[in-house]
Amino acid sequence: MYKLAFIGGSIDSIAGYPHLIASQMDKNFEVIAGTFSTNPSVNEETAKKWKINRYYDDYKTLIEFEKNNIDAVVILTPTPLHSEMIIDLLHANIPIICEKPLVSSLQDVEKIEKVYDASKHFLVVTNNYSGYPMLRELRHKISTGELGEILNIRLKMPQESFLRPPKSVKYPQKWRLKDEFIPMISLDLGSHLHHLAYFLLHEEPASVMAHYSKFSKYDVVDDVNMLLKYESGISGNLWLSKTALGNRNGLHVEVYGRNASASWHQETPEQLEFAYNTGQKTIIDRGSDIDMPSNTLYNRMTPGHPAGFIESFANIYNDIAIALDKFHMDKPYLNKYIYGLTHAHLGLKLLHTATKANKSGTFIKIKK
Repeated sequence: MYKLAFIGGSIDSIAGYPHLIASQMDKNFEVIAGTFSTNPSVNEETAKKWKINRYYDDYKTLIEFEKNNIDAVVILTPTPLHSEMIIDLLHANIPIICEKPLVSSLQDVEKIEKVYDASKHFLVVTNNYSGYPMLRELRHKISTGELGEILNIRLKMPQESFLRPPKSVKYPQKWRLKDEFIPMISLDLGSHLHHLAYFLLHEEPASVMAHYSKFSKYDVVDDVNMLLKYESGISGNLWLSKTALGNRNGLHVEVYGRNASASWHQETPEQLEFAYNTGQKTIIDRGSDIDMPSNTLYNRMTPGHPAGFIESFANIYNDIAIALDKFHMDKPYLNKYIYGLTHAHLGLKLLHTATKANKSGTFIKIKK
C-alpha cells in the first residue's frame, strides 16, 4: 500500500474529502500525513477528523520530515500555488499527484519543465471525469470505429454557482474570483473539457475561436464559448459557465460520427445514448453487453446500483497506483488513463490561445 501526504484539501475545501475517499477506496493508498490548511486550527481539525497523526504547519516542513516515509504527495491547494510546490517536490524527488489543472499559466508550466526529468520524476494530474465507466466505453467505441469518421464533438459544463451558490459549502472561494491571462473559469472547468476531448479523440485542436462574458456580480469571466478546429477535419465546441441557472454541474458530452452519434450526461452517468444512421436509437449501461465493465473496478456494486463520482475518482487512483508500480520498476508509467506534464501543457496552450482569440474575434492557431 502506497503512503500519501496531502498538501491542501482541508475539511473546508471542496476537493479534499473526495480525494481522501477515492484514494483509499480500493486499499492502494493510505493518507498518513499532511499540511491541510494554512489556518492552524483548520489544519489540526482536519487531521483529527481524518485520524491522521502527523500534520505540519507548512508544506516545506512536511517535505523535510516525511520525504523518507511517503510514496507520493497529493497537491490540493488553490491552483495559483501549485507551481512552487511542484518544483520543490521535484527537487526532493518525491512523486507528485496534482489536482487539475497543473498550474495557472504557460509561464508556470515552462518553469516546471526546466526542473522535470522524465527519467527520474513521477508527475500525474488527476482528471477525474474520465474515470467513469461509460466514458471509457465511449472512448473504446470511438477507437474501434463504431461511430465511423468523427465529424463533431461538443462538450459543455454549465453551472449556476455564481448566481445560485450551493449552501453546503463556502462558495465561491476568494482565489476563484481573480482572473489572470487565462480566466479562472477556464482553469477550473475548461481544463476538464480539454482533457475529455483529447481522452475521446486522441487529438489536440489546431485552432480556436473564443468568446468570454461576465454575467454575474463578480468582476471575472463566468461564461466561455470556444469553437475548435482539428487538423483531421473534426469541429469542436466547448461551453463552460457559472451563470447557467438550473445546472448544478451539467457536464455533457456529445460526439457525432458519420455512422452514429453518442451522448453522455454526468448527472445520469450509467447511461450512454447512441443514435445510428439507420434511425435506430439505443441506451446502454453497465448491465448491457459491453466491453469496459468486464473490469471488476467498474463493478464495485452490481448494475442497477449507480457507480458515481467518487467511484470514478477511485478508478483514477487505481490507475495511479499501477503507474507508481511501473515507475518503481523504471518503466514508462503514463498510459491511456493517466496523464502528466505534457498533456497539462497542451491544455494550457489551448486555454491561453482562447484568451487571445477572445480579444481578436478570430480563429488563432494553437502553437505546437
